[in-house]
Amino acid sequence: MADIHHPDPDNGTMTQLRLALERELHANETVQWHGWQIGRLDPRHFLSYVFAVPWTVFSLAWTGIAFTAVLASEQTGLGLFAWAFPLFGLPFIAVGAWMLSRPFVPLWERGRVLYVVTDRRVLKLSIGRELSIKTAPADRIGLVQRSERADGTGSLSLAIRIGRDSDGDRQTESFDIGLVADVIGAQAAIDRMAAGARLPGGGAGALSS
Repeated sequence: MADIHHPDPDNGTMTQLRLALERELHANETVQWHGWQIGRLDPRHFLSYVFAVPWTVFSLAWTGIAFTAVLASEQTGLGLFAWAFPLFGLPFIAVGAWMLSRPFVPLWERGRVLYVVTDRRVLKLSIGRELSIKTAPADRIGLVQRSERADGTGSLSLAIRIGRDSDGDRQTESFDIGLVADVIGAQAAIDRMAAGARLPGGGAGALSS
């Protein structure tokens, strides 16, 4: 059984997540593995800047020109209606700011996202404005895809449902474990849990559409 209390250094948010996990666990449910989201920048995420930077620059320029034109038009009688043009650009600036900040989200998530594998299910507990808990029971887990780096960190994608969308195309719903340390340990715990669910009386089976 994994020790959820050590050796990770704690902060207030991590303590909240630990307490939330204790409330969430069922009677006799044991933690087999746990890991915190690693706060690490991924250079690949900055590829979005190829689009994000021109988008943001154009939005700022367009909005700035529109504001300048409105200020100059105060003497022409266009009135408050003219402010609709610069205000129209603000949502585009917001989208640009979101795209530029997206690669830095892992730094914010450090210590705010906890992944847990028990003998019955996989959980993701996260804290933002509110506590969010996502679970995947053992009998829903199918194909497990692992991405691993040289230092042993990595991520997992667990297929939990395979179906078809409104167009009839095959669609897979997945449960993702973000960048964590000891990703092999996480997969091993999931494999043991899934194997236990397949034993007689242990679960209802794997994926269903």
